[in-house]
Amino acid sequence: MEKQNAVPKGTKVVYTKWITLKNGKRIYAAAYGLKSFRLIVRK
Repeated sequence: MEKQNAVPKGTKVVYTKWITLKNGKRIYAAAYGLKSFRLIVRK
């Protein structure tokens, strides 16, 4: 059985406290009760 949080090969996990939308608006994780957002990006 695979791990539920497995990361695909050729990618890595990046944690950030905010993300910026295409329109320039910045969304903070704390506004959603989170410590950070988890992003999967290519290496």
